[in-house]
Amino acid sequence: MTELTYEVPSDLKRVFGYLAYLAKGAELLPQIRPIKMHLKFDEGEYDGKASMFFLGLTNSVGGFEQIVPDAKLDDGKFSLIIVKTANVFEILHLVAIMLRSGKHVEDPRVIYTKTSKLEVSVPQSQKRLMINLDGEYGGDAPMTFENLHQHIEMYADVDKIPNSAVSTAEDLERISEGFIKEVERLNDEEIDEDKKD
Repeated sequence: MTELTYEVPSDLKRVFGYLAYLAKGAELLPQIRPIKMHLKFDEGEYDGKASMFFLGLTNSVGGFEQIVPDAKLDDGKFSLIIVKTANVFEILHLVAIMLRSGKHVEDPRVIYTKTSKLEVSVPQSQKRLMINLDGEYGGDAPMTFENLHQHIEMYADVDKIPNSAVSTAEDLERISEGFIKEVERLNDEEIDEDKKD
């Protein structure tokens, strides 16, 4: 799924933001395949197949505001989300849960934890695992991430940030509601049929 941010042109990301990712994501979903990976974090390890993982400091990834519903900027921890399923309809269902309630992190197809360090690797027999860093190619696994708690202070003159650079809550709400309605129209038969493929 890292291809999503590489294949959305920068101009499209800048102009459409959230919508650009939704459009390209819908196109790429059928191509998702699970990858064998080894993730070592503070409270354990995951050694198995997953379609993607997210490591974030905030609640937002790619314009999606609820990926990490309980993110704290000052706790010295990353939020790690491992999505074990590669089934298109199950991923859509998880996205709908995320948009509706932020409870996707409680789903059995997801592993959710907080960690100050993450080590990512893949077996030698496994094809490469490209790492996406804030929408750009960041190299291949193996890779280690470490949260340097309160390491940098940041300042911004919010009065000079143009309104056009900010999506309104109403825009995101409207888009989210439309997506949820489409996913809810899917029936169990379609989901079961996709599992057979």
